[in-house]
Amino acid sequence: MWHNVLMEIWDTHVHLDNLESLPNTVKAATLHGVTHWVLIATGPASYHRQSQCLTRLRHLPWHFIRSIGLHPEYDYPPEAIVETARLIAHEPIAAIGEIGLPTYRLLNRQEFNRNWERLYIQLGWAEQKDLAVIIHAVHTSAEPMLRILEEFPDLRRLLFHWLKAPDEIVQEIIRRGYFVGVTPDITWRSRDRRLWDQLPPSRIVLETDSPWTHHPDNRPSSPAQLADLVTYLNHTYPQKFDWAWQTAQNARELFCRKDRGL
Repeated sequence: MWHNVLMEIWDTHVHLDNLESLPNTVKAATLHGVTHWVLIATGPASYHRQSQCLTRLRHLPWHFIRSIGLHPEYDYPPEAIVETARLIAHEPIAAIGEIGLPTYRLLNRQEFNRNWERLYIQLGWAEQKDLAVIIHAVHTSAEPMLRILEEFPDLRRLLFHWLKAPDEIVQEIIRRGYFVGVTPDITWRSRDRRLWDQLPPSRIVLETDSPWTHHPDNRPSSPAQLADLVTYLNHTYPQKFDWAWQTAQNARELFCRKDRGL
């Protein structure tokens, strides 16, 4: 018997400032049971755009928390790290990310060194302020990211976003107690089903990375798609609990400090 509690569905990775038809997108997700959003700002400019979006959406019945980080696949001016520090100090930031190591672009030595330095600085902030961390490190970047994280043993509330990694790396991530984000890709891609089979229920959260696409039809994704994902999970991987309930509990453990509710 599934837990008889008020349904929550968390989308733990949304790029709000990249979504189109914002009010309609939020309303559609709400109607499909998506109650909580983690808004990912990829730097100060993204954060300010999201703040403008939130002003337009303030009348809607939804819950969100905010994350900011300098994305490893992008380059930034030198002042970006200073402005990010200022926002973390003065804004209601619950997580740092997405940060990590690049996979999809080739960096020269100078760019690599800049990203490496920014990564260490941001991990240090998370450790000092007891913030959750959202990691972008996939394929060949996942293993070196784990080696870096060995230098930050106090970071436990940490999420590997849309993970793609060898089995032995997945197992190390799980042994350390980190969380892993699962996307709608699991409904059609064998790689993601293999990942799922290795994950304990207590370490899984759901995410769309909206508006990033999740299917060869190349349509932008939407948080509303998590309703179909939960239905798929409940029928394909039945448990004594509902997957919306389990992943919502996991998201609260990951993002919500005991002294801060949501």
